[in-house]
Amino acid sequence: MLTKVLKANGVYAIGSAANGIALFLLIPYLINHLSPTEYGAWALFEVGIMLLTMVVLMGLDVGLMREYWFLTDETSRARLTGTIIGFVTVWGGLLVVVLSALATTLSHWWKLPETPQTLLLATASGFFEALLALWLTLFRIRERAFTFAALSCGRMLLFLSGAILFVRMGMGLSGALAGRLLAASIALVVAVAIGRQHVHWTFDMVHLRRVARYGLPLLPTNLATYVLLASDRYILQSFSTLEVVGIYTFAYKIATTLDVLITRPFAIDWAPRRFKIATASDAPRKYALILLGYLFVGTLAALLIVAVTPAIYQWIAPVVYHQGMAVVPIILAAYLIYGLSYPLNVGIMLKDKTVYLALLGIASAGICLALNFWLIPMYGMMGAAYATLIAYLLWTGGIAWVSLRLYPVPYSLRLLLLIGLNAILCYAGIHVLGQGGIGDGKSIMHSVIKLIWVLMTFSGLGYVLTRKTGVSIFARSKPTRQVEPL
Repeated sequence: MLTKVLKANGVYAIGSAANGIALFLLIPYLINHLSPTEYGAWALFEVGIMLLTMVVLMGLDVGLMREYWFLTDETSRARLTGTIIGFVTVWGGLLVVVLSALATTLSHWWKLPETPQTLLLATASGFFEALLALWLTLFRIRERAFTFAALSCGRMLLFLSGAILFVRMGMGLSGALAGRLLAASIALVVAVAIGRQHVHWTFDMVHLRRVARYGLPLLPTNLATYVLLASDRYILQSFSTLEVVGIYTFAYKIATTLDVLITRPFAIDWAPRRFKIATASDAPRKYALILLGYLFVGTLAALLIVAVTPAIYQWIAPVVYHQGMAVVPIILAAYLIYGLSYPLNVGIMLKDKTVYLALLGIASAGICLALNFWLIPMYGMMGAAYATLIAYLLWTGGIAWVSLRLYPVPYSLRLLLLIGLNAILCYAGIHVLGQGGIGDGKSIMHSVIKLIWVLMTFSGLGYVLTRKTGVSIFARSKPTRQVEPL
């Protein structure tokens, strides 16, 4: 079971990373072919597109996952899917019409280049990306990981090639946005062609109400999560300079590698899988094992990133950016803790108590904002990093506490603590091997030595966990002896 989860996560990692990779690969090209004003507007449009996608979906994609496998036949599932896709299309279309009218009418109020066409392109991109996300959710529910990955990677290639082509044609910022819109549109058409046999184009108010009752509370949760993820950079800009924001953002991008390669793929696969596991007789034990597996893999990946961070800075970043290296381990720890909220949220999700996620999200976002306003003026980017870490601790801790009260799971605190102690030992070794800190030891040999150290310590830990649980972390394994209870 754990092996199946890890294999699926590997495929989802490719798909989920695709859009982020496209945005990352475009950065050098756009910076050199757009003016600073245009590139700043591009960054704002990225934020706007993400927010519009959240509002169009309204959490109904997660509600669809929750309801899908509780229906007993394919016809009912197809009617459910058609109802949700149809509603999101109509609701999103109306929202886009209203926003487009406002963008055209009030374009003189916006201090953005090439308005209103850039506003219209960004709005349309958010709508099509929301619809595509809903179809990709269908493939996730049906565990068609390779279809999900192929569509995501295809969109990435179209996005890159289209944006570069249109910018080279002299279309500027509008060209970059047009490339994004074109990629989402083509990928959506292909997704509909592939998945249409799983959809009946009917409308069922009962299905919609059940999905909305579960999914709508997730909208404020998603918005609060965005505050957790992005508020630090906006507040940092208010109390420092754009140069400091750039240094911090580059460090943040290195740390988000953990989110792109581990947390996000796990979350994509986990969303429908946790409901299937709930039907098993030994579901609580499986949930406990998956938490151990996630923490093991996530901690290993985070420490591997820490080990190579100095070399990455040495190879690709100007010297002015090197002061941001100290931020990377803190943000990595924050992302690791945030990722734990997914395997820990089974109680909230299984008992349909998603309103708790909204309350916890709003509380955590508020605390995050307060910490940012308090710590950033005193400590700059380090204050921003620690504010993020503390807010994520509160978020994940709150989810764990509520979920365990709703649905007890026999998590092994002893084994979880063992992984944590191993991580501390491993990080201390990286620190020593780096000759006094993460900012030193930037040669390839230093990186290789630190990577070997990480792999050695985690190989030993993996052996211990296998002996204790009877389940191999990386391969199928049948217990050959009585396994200790978790």
